[in-house]
Amino acid sequence: MDNSDIEDKLGFPLKESQAEAAGHAADQARRGTPVRLCLYHRTGEGKTIASLACVAQGGAQSVLVLAPPVTHPKWVEVGATLGVHVTPVSHAKFRMKDFKVSRKQAIIVDEFHLLGGHKGQGWKKMDRLAKGLQAPLVICSATPNYNDAERVYCVMHVLAPDTVKGGYIQFLYQHCETTVNPFGQEPIVDGFRTGQTAEEFLAALPYVHYVEDEAIKQIVIEDIPAVCPDLPDELVDYGWDVWGNRIVASQMEEKHRIKRYRMLYSSGDFELTLFKQIDDLVKSDTGQVLIYFDSSELAKAFYARTVEYGWRSVIVHGTLSATNKHRRVQAFLEGNAQIMVGTATMATGLDGVDKVCDRLIIVDDTDDDAKRRQLMGRILPRGLDTDISKKTVQRLVFP
Repeated sequence: MDNSDIEDKLGFPLKESQAEAAGHAADQARRGTPVRLCLYHRTGEGKTIASLACVAQGGAQSVLVLAPPVTHPKWVEVGATLGVHVTPVSHAKFRMKDFKVSRKQAIIVDEFHLLGGHKGQGWKKMDRLAKGLQAPLVICSATPNYNDAERVYCVMHVLAPDTVKGGYIQFLYQHCETTVNPFGQEPIVDGFRTGQTAEEFLAALPYVHYVEDEAIKQIVIEDIPAVCPDLPDELVDYGWDVWGNRIVASQMEEKHRIKRYRMLYSSGDFELTLFKQIDDLVKSDTGQVLIYFDSSELAKAFYARTVEYGWRSVIVHGTLSATNKHRRVQAFLEGNAQIMVGTATMATGLDGVDKVCDRLIIVDDTDDDAKRRQLMGRILPRGLDTDISKKTVQRLVFP
């Protein structure tokens, strides 16, 4: 099969990036080596088609796809179009000890970071499997900043283990500038010896096909001061959690308690003054809006307020079944809901949102720049000459 055959089956031409990736896979197959590729593509670039085209170029007629469950129907549909039988599974199912995979089974891993780091059970299982795999293996990621030194190591060790000797710590000493960690054996990584960022280092690897996300660089986050109640003096001065009747045990716990005091009443209901501020933001135009919370507790409390105030809204969070999430996302895509409230689960499996939604409001921000970038990517249009002038990201900033 060549790219023209793939285009004939799809009924439309491949994007340049998809054609290049499939061509890369075809080159590997012609050399008589199993296809080993990382599609390091921006959100919405079309990794589903590209990765299936790659395994087809490698001669596979069936493929195991590790992907978020909400995306499974799309994988099966595109696979059928290309004549590749797709068996989709979640990353969680793959991690199970009783889930076995044949060495002759082609594999695609979407959202590769969901397998975990080098100590993660999912990554270790994939790493062991990859060493003896006699079929195409394609891994995908649209999250550049997830690719820190550890993520670079994880990609390299799975796809080209012969280039990585001695384990993770040895990799750090070989490729990175490090500082001694007084609290553990693993050193602190200051950067790569080459002067490259992790993104640049990963993109330069010969088995990585990279598509930069220029749109993310152009979009501006508008910070808006949040209106919310003052924190209790006991919490500020002594770290005493009045609601929990205890001293907070760590900075992380204190941070979460502060967020809760800012946004919720002691009853667990969403703070009304803050809700009305967000309500004013939403009403400033009539378009559809994504509203993000890093905490599912806060997201659920906010959603309950939207129901109380008669908003046409849906909520998606990590504990929903794939069927439930798909139904709610479809309601948003079809215009039956103006607002979609969600947590980090919105960062994946929301293809098509950019066509109906121009606005993202971040109420409860994440500390993870990569997660934020991926989230912002949900509303960004794709293509060579796309217009992002109408796309807006607003973030509430708390005192």
